[in-house]
Amino acid sequence: MAKKKKKPFVKLQCQECKRINYFTHKSKKLREQKLELKKFCKWCKKHTIHKEVKK
Repeated sequence: MAKKKKKPFVKLQCQECKRINYFTHKSKKLREQKLELKKFCKWCKKHTIHKEVKK
């Protein structure tokens, strides 16, 4: 049986309160760019930009 290669694992950090709120996998095609999503932060209690941080 062939083994699957896993997608890179990343953490997403809120840009307002600097807390790590989300964990996700990233496409190998987007590997050079840092992931940036607008997600809900439960500490800020609003939708904020979350950016990828180091492992």
